[in-house]
Amino acid sequence: MNVWKLTAANTMQKEAVEPVPEEGKRKIRITKVFVNRSDALLFSGAKKVRYPRIPGRFAVGLIADEGSTHFPKGARVLVHTAFPAPTDGVEKRDYTEDDILLRGYTADGFLRDFIYVTEDELSLLPESVSDEKALLIQHIALANAAVEKLGLHRGEHVAVIGGSMLGIFICPLLIYRQISPILIDNDAKRIEFAKSCGIYYTAPEDETLLEKVGVITGGRLTDNAVCIMTGNMETHCKTAVSVTKPGRSVAFCGQIDHPLPIDLNAILKKRLTLSGVSVGTEHIPAAINLVANGAIDLSVYRKNVRGADGAEALFKEFLSMASIPVDEINILSLV
Repeated sequence: MNVWKLTAANTMQKEAVEPVPEEGKRKIRITKVFVNRSDALLFSGAKKVRYPRIPGRFAVGLIADEGSTHFPKGARVLVHTAFPAPTDGVEKRDYTEDDILLRGYTADGFLRDFIYVTEDELSLLPESVSDEKALLIQHIALANAAVEKLGLHRGEHVAVIGGSMLGIFICPLLIYRQISPILIDNDAKRIEFAKSCGIYYTAPEDETLLEKVGVITGGRLTDNAVCIMTGNMETHCKTAVSVTKPGRSVAFCGQIDHPLPIDLNAILKKRLTLSGVSVGTEHIPAAINLVANGAIDLSVYRKNVRGADGAEALFKEFLSMASIPVDEINILSLV
């Protein structure tokens, strides 16, 4: 099989290797991989990993072995990004290490023809959910996990700081629950795209923010906030604390690889509850249902599909851009 592997910063190699069967695991033929700027930062070395590392964090594929009752041969599946770190239950655990690993980051990813995984790392895909839509399901699952974390009530206002794909997915999930999101971002193109997705309330992340939030909420701060770990994260964190009412909650959503400053004085004064949401695996079934039922409109996203051999060129394109278009899905096809 073919494997596309990072061997050092800015160095990718294609290798032909023989897949080794693993007892108790299903053989999956990877068909499509969704890649984004995080993969490009791994390629450049800006995100630190242990080399060699196979990139590719989100994938769909087909059951390639004889299958089982729940996962028959040829079935289309979503392969989960996050999975528990292996442990034999005997050796003393090193608690400085991650207990959840992420494909394409802290573990080898999906940019290869075949992978062996347990059935717990698979979700069957209904016919109504295309491969392209399925590649976004884990983003929607993570967005749903963040929304659930806040314990919201109808009619409330929630600040969503960061207009990335994840932030934009959170907004319709809030609207679906009859909650009013306020998307906060300084990128005019992201704000414009958010409005085209039906997100009515938006505000720039600048010195006028609190005044504009007050106009939207009737002179109050937001009931809760979700801070997306992307872009200018230091500013996002401060904004999340500043726009949230005293005694309420802020969820920090995503993954980062470096420490961030948090103003504990402001948090204590406001008596805020903070929570972290970095994986949403348990929300994948709900996300599949949301996509299958059209609760989130994915037709607005443009699809850029190229072969797996174009991965390196695509990563370099990402790195050359000041900001990657939020309305584009970049897919590497392996078949």
